[in-house]
Amino acid sequence: MSDLNASALAIAVVTLVIAIAWPRRLRRSVPPTVAGLICGTLLSVIWLGDVPTIVDVPTGLPELQQPVLAFDFLASSLVPALTIALLSTVRGLLSSLAVDAQTRTQTDANRGLMSLGAGNVAAGLTGGLPGHMTFVTTVLNIRLGATTRVSVVVRALALLAIVLGLARYLEFVPHAALAGMLAVLGWQIIDWRFLARVGRVQREHLLIMLTTLSITVFVDLVTAVAVGLIVAGMIGARQLERLQLDSVVSVPLLDQIFLHGQTPDIHGIGPYSARVGIVKLRGSFTVASSSKLIRTIGDDIVGHEVVILDFSETDYIDDSAALVIEQLIDTAAGGDAQCIVMALDGMPAATLESLNVLRKVPDEHMVATLDEAREAARQLLD
Repeated sequence: MSDLNASALAIAVVTLVIAIAWPRRLRRSVPPTVAGLICGTLLSVIWLGDVPTIVDVPTGLPELQQPVLAFDFLASSLVPALTIALLSTVRGLLSSLAVDAQTRTQTDANRGLMSLGAGNVAAGLTGGLPGHMTFVTTVLNIRLGATTRVSVVVRALALLAIVLGLARYLEFVPHAALAGMLAVLGWQIIDWRFLARVGRVQREHLLIMLTTLSITVFVDLVTAVAVGLIVAGMIGARQLERLQLDSVVSVPLLDQIFLHGQTPDIHGIGPYSARVGIVKLRGSFTVASSSKLIRTIGDDIVGHEVVILDFSETDYIDDSAALVIEQLIDTAAGGDAQCIVMALDGMPAATLESLNVLRKVPDEHMVATLDEAREAARQLLD
């Protein structure tokens, strides 16, 4: 407590109180945080002058720099440049999401990233540091009443005016006033509606959020973003695997219904005999589900004498899933079952043909409709 600066504490409290209690009718003309900052600065200038203030604000424009094109310099700059580009991109996209959430609009992320890249190139040519949109300043800009892109232009012009000559007036602004203002702004940018529902958030999403938050606080933002993306990718792959496996339908087809049109006890076939099974692959299949696809329907395949692989509702198959299809055919052959491929066309057909997956399936077992599959199954069973 011996290092406590009572004057700085008083200025911070005054700034905080004014920013909170600023009349609502005046907020449209003067934002509460700006009013608190002005009052805290006036208090420091008129009465409490023994507090730290802003000093050494850089002024003047930098000189135009000629880019260095030496190979050694470019090679050594590659990793830092990629790191800065990744960080700027991620934080820029986060800021775009913040704008969309606050204004209920849809921003053009590609356009924003293009302009960000052009601005960073211009900054490098003038000896400046690369920059990016930040979540905090974006939300604060909206909370202070900004509704259009003009607010960003006004902010840039204000910074330019400070650099060109107004910096000396900032020397009167005390650090304590800035602290009081930032305390109010920090409270305002918290998404209290989300925190009220955090107990209802899916466990996977909560894990991503807590992981990224912890690493951001205790390590750094770049590491947090990288680890968060990895965790999100793993969880997303698990969810995609579940969705893809749910799209697989494997059912037995009763002989009396499928082969003989409900003719009772024909040729000594029992009412529950199902020598034919159908595996319907709907939607898309990627590496996310390829590892479990064979285990999910492998037992169903070996339980039949004829297996129909139905591709009528298959939209996409990647190389990993195509190799699993080949493994399914081998599994059927190992269980003395014959495979019939039905309605294979388009991109799935191109993928399977390019990898020669169907080399063990005779041409007469490649059919287009269920009626043709029924006839082929009858011939195999007879």
